[in-house]
Amino acid sequence: MGRGAMLRLGLDSTPMSSAADPFERLLELLHRRLSTRPDWLKAWRNEAQYLLLEARRASDDEDDECLQELEDQARVMADQVEAKLAAEGL
Repeated sequence: MGRGAMLRLGLDSTPMSSAADPFERLLELLHRRLSTRPDWLKAWRNEAQYLLLEARRASDDEDDECLQELEDQARVMADQVEAKLAAEGL
């Protein structure tokens, strides 16, 4: 987990933001303002928030294996939602 995402999740006190960090990308997408709200957005936001919560727990438990799996899932999730938003012109 990048330090920027860890800071925003309350996991680290050393800021070092990186948009390439999958957790940071999810956070940015969660807070992105949209002119219209697609039907799928609310469910996606719930999934993303849950994934970030699980990442916080894994980080607190120092479970690096779980954290890596969650990072991979966050990367896929961010790629998919960015593609959907682009396809819908948002």
